[in-house]
Amino acid sequence: MTSNTKLFRIFAAPTDEYMSKLGNLHNAETKDTSYDHVLKYTGVFGGVQGLKMMVSALRLKLTSYLLGGWGMGLISAYNSVFEFLNSASSMGIPLNATRQTSELFEKGSVEEIEHQVMVIRTWVLWTALLSVFICLFFSPLISYFFFEHDWTRWPAVMLVSLVAVSNIIAEGECAILKGLRQVRKVAIIETILAVGTLLCTIPLYYVLGIRGVIVGLIACGFLSAAVHLSFSLRLVPYRVKPMSARTFTEGLPLIKVGIPYVLAGVANSSLRMIIPAIILAQHTMKELGHYNAGWQLMIGYSGLVFLALESDYFPRLSAVNRDTRRMNETINQQIDVCTLLISPFLVLLVMLMPIVLQVLYVDEFLVVTGMATLSVFYTLLRCISLPMGYSILAKGHSIAYLVLEVCFVLLFGLLFWWLYGMLGLLGAGIAFSAGALYDVVVYFLYCHFRYGFSFRRSTLLFCVGQFVCLVVAVEYCYLVSPSPEEKYIAGGIAFLASSGLSLYQLFHRSSCAKYLLRKFRS
Repeated sequence: MTSNTKLFRIFAAPTDEYMSKLGNLHNAETKDTSYDHVLKYTGVFGGVQGLKMMVSALRLKLTSYLLGGWGMGLISAYNSVFEFLNSASSMGIPLNATRQTSELFEKGSVEEIEHQVMVIRTWVLWTALLSVFICLFFSPLISYFFFEHDWTRWPAVMLVSLVAVSNIIAEGECAILKGLRQVRKVAIIETILAVGTLLCTIPLYYVLGIRGVIVGLIACGFLSAAVHLSFSLRLVPYRVKPMSARTFTEGLPLIKVGIPYVLAGVANSSLRMIIPAIILAQHTMKELGHYNAGWQLMIGYSGLVFLALESDYFPRLSAVNRDTRRMNETINQQIDVCTLLISPFLVLLVMLMPIVLQVLYVDEFLVVTGMATLSVFYTLLRCISLPMGYSILAKGHSIAYLVLEVCFVLLFGLLFWWLYGMLGLLGAGIAFSAGALYDVVVYFLYCHFRYGFSFRRSTLLFCVGQFVCLVVAVEYCYLVSPSPEEKYIAGGIAFLASSGLSLYQLFHRSSCAKYLLRKFRS
């Protein structure tokens, strides 16, 4: 039997059928890079993430009621372990898989795409197995530091490897879908998983209590892998060659470029493990649960909003990474759209922060009001830094990305330790906003001098205007402690100003919005 016939295939169908499906993916929608396209799919993912936020808010509300602050802290600890395993073992393959698949998709070569997907899936399988070995090696140490110096919790920690395996497989399949510009399918998957996660976790918490935490994480991991595979296998059959030396060699560029990404991911994951350790060294698991609630509200949810950057923006940016003019246009477009959609909601959130916390959690979590309010600038600044940061990934300059990420981790770790030690949760919120500002400055300087990036004048003025609106909201709705009437008047003015800026930008840039405005006037 030749090496070509030693092919492991699952859910396979005639190759001609799949090649036909791949060929049909090249259409007007997948080739569109206009402002309206950016607005449409950022809006689509914004809507999907809005649904996810509502479902997640319900899940957090029920979780806080069923498990309390201690249970929330336990979930945070397990999630930190899972993220560390995922970053340490994924080898940066999902990110590079999206970039390479997107470049092949731009060329329109169906055979090359099918072959590249096979190489990607083989390496994803190997990295999934690697996560198990890493967890086995580190589980006693993790148990000691996260569970009050108790070495005996390592079997429970070891079970987290099942979550990592499922997630690595899901990320690999999602990267393939993104590279093939299947943005709509990714949005559908996110919607299914949002509802599925709620249905997987809450019944387990209700029946099993604290013991249901790890079971719920495993169930959600398996669900994610199954849903992603059900969509990706319709386009490209599952093929892997785990024992092929040629496949190993062909996948090495993924790893060579990906290793710095892995190290950067490990650095970020280590930071997410160090922060709980800093909190637990001074307080209890309950305090960690409070921190996690504030983090989830302002940092976790904003990460969901920015999913469109990975799903639609990054493949488009990768396809034009050799053209400076088109890269500049793509980056400025994405900054415009992200800032346009998110800014008014941030102002509204600042004005209604105590009410939002009471709706999402129980009264116990009102202690995170200051942290959540002062970290709100993080989300707005990420609208600016992330589109610039993705240009480094699109170029494949992994060493530069590693250096910038490690510098950020070191700075933020020291900043968090200092501010949290002085001000508690309030200091944590300040640290997040200050770290995001550092990111904006550093990414701009790097992209400007190396790639020739520059802000469009209208984009820069728009971002400054929205930042001023947010500063006014924070100042008059939180810092000066006004009466409720003054708070809502000042917050309402800031919200109207922010919404007005967004609407002006929308009608100025979007041809669809201009068309609707003309129809309305006529």
